[in-house]
Amino acid sequence: MPLRLAGHLGVRAPDQPLFAKSAAAIDPLTQIAAMAEYGLAGVFDNFLTLRPPEVQSAMGEGLSARGMAMGSFVHDPLRWDQPCWSSGEALHALPASLEAARRSGSRTINCVTGLDRGRGRPEQLRAMAENLARAADRAAPSDIMLCVETTHAAYAPGALIDSIADAKGVVSAAAHPGVRLNVDVAHLAMHGIDPAGAILENPSVLGMVQIADLPGRVEPGAGSASLDWAAIIAALGEAEYSGLVELELEPAEPGAAGERAMLSRLTRLGLL
Repeated sequence: MPLRLAGHLGVRAPDQPLFAKSAAAIDPLTQIAAMAEYGLAGVFDNFLTLRPPEVQSAMGEGLSARGMAMGSFVHDPLRWDQPCWSSGEALHALPASLEAARRSGSRTINCVTGLDRGRGRPEQLRAMAENLARAADRAAPSDIMLCVETTHAAYAPGALIDSIADAKGVVSAAAHPGVRLNVDVAHLAMHGIDPAGAILENPSVLGMVQIADLPGRVEPGAGSASLDWAAIIAALGEAEYSGLVELELEPAEPGAAGERAMLSRLTRLGLL
């Protein structure tokens, strides 16, 4: 059964969406229309909170009108690499994130944070868990999840959580149903972790899934890392994961032709 794929409106910058070349324009509403035409189930936007409130609302309306869903966004994206979750400063930005979620229809906030080199890592992990639990209490009335991502230094240097053990530890210590894991397939694979196994080991705390092939974070089937996509798809089914699977990647080939080739690869693998 095909997954509920979501395309991005910008991974590294808010003006670099997934279909920058084949859609008529790069603005969020045009991209949403294009992704609906291409058969995607939703979108996600790392930079949602930087967009004007009226654009956030229009995105939610555009998605709803097409039967699509809004996926995740990054909390406080301009400060993602600073130790805001361990210091508690992340709580100051929470109202903006909750409002962006309300306007757009998102129910998933991706929470990444930087390492404070002046403090011990265990202390920072404990503090992050405590602050996530506080934030999740405030997000709960809107049924919003806060998700903790395991990153790799090649793509997210200086991050606090760079192992799935630490991510699981923070989720466990937060002890809140609204605090869950973000399983990013590419980041885990770069750490030598089997993504399918990670999915099957954590079904009860699986909050969001992001996929890419390696090297280069390209579309599944375009990399040379020999990721077992059939096993990953099967694991998501066995875990009864019904959320969006976010394409946090860039096409392996350039231009509109590369974007079409990406869609073809996703279809051949049974992802789309």
